[in-house]
Amino acid sequence: MNLIIEEDINNILKENIKWELLKDKSFLITGASGMVGQYIVFLLLKLNEIKKYNIKIVALCHNKQKAEKIFEEYLKTENLTIIAQDIENKIEYNEKIDYIVHAASPANPIRYSTDPVGTILANTLGTNNTLELAQKNNAKYCYISTMEIYGKLDTNTDISEQEYGAIDSINVRSCYPESKKMGENLCIAYKEQYGIDIKIIRLAHTYGPGMSVDDPRVQCEFMKKVINDENVILKSDGSTKRTYTYISDAISGIFYSILEGTENVYNVANKDAIISIRELANLIIKAKEDSKSKLLFEIQEQKGWTNVPPKIMNCDKLEKLGWKPMVTPEKGIKRMMVYFLKR
Repeated sequence: MNLIIEEDINNILKENIKWELLKDKSFLITGASGMVGQYIVFLLLKLNEIKKYNIKIVALCHNKQKAEKIFEEYLKTENLTIIAQDIENKIEYNEKIDYIVHAASPANPIRYSTDPVGTILANTLGTNNTLELAQKNNAKYCYISTMEIYGKLDTNTDISEQEYGAIDSINVRSCYPESKKMGENLCIAYKEQYGIDIKIIRLAHTYGPGMSVDDPRVQCEFMKKVINDENVILKSDGSTKRTYTYISDAISGIFYSILEGTENVYNVANKDAIISIRELANLIIKAKEDSKSKLLFEIQEQKGWTNVPPKIMNCDKLEKLGWKPMVTPEKGIKRMMVYFLKR
């Protein structure tokens, strides 16, 4: 296990969560080679290692070779099984499952325009396949969703889980939020019709170790530039703000929801980490010692740039369970930089 990830996992395990409820349970995690999925797998493996909890872990992924590389040191562990398949296909697994965490979903903005059909199918057929398996096993089910389902909201207040906004269904980019929203509704339908115990977790912009070096999102693009001592060039004034949540805070939020929560839906976001694209770029530049990179601007057209208010998700429900984000953007970016440099 990468040292940075291991430190994160150990910090998560210090949280006052009822970890003992997981003893002798079995988990199926989809998207196991993605950032969220691999952190969950590593956390469960660590619980087996230090607590002897005997948790059985089924890691479902698209690329078995990638997963075997990530979990290389645990491949001979009898409690870890890796299954490689497309999530759009029926999951053929006949052993008992107590918990399912469905984290498999395209998170690459480029894919939304180049493969919108695949994006939709992963978030709808894939969700249905995992829910069918939950029904068969009477398993507790956790669906990893996104803040993007809130769409366009005419509000200046924090967004609670009861809010919803407009999504333009004619825009191909909407393939992601629309299908994630449909996935949420499938969860609720299975709960109402079949009594499945479900949790829906809406994540804000989540970053950290485990992200792919080929990820086109700005935090990875900026980091690659800085690692290669290239300048970071913004095509706008960089004033647009977003809420960023470090991966270990997101994972602790997920487990607070699964093991402590009684509601169906929980927002997970660090409301103290609202930063602009410009601030993000500067943090990444500063995160590398002896960085030669500079932040430059090539604003193509001044007209039309607006500082859109960030979507700030209200996390009161989660905080009442005891959750509190612990990692500042400065610390999180530094840890991500160390991870990327080691890669």
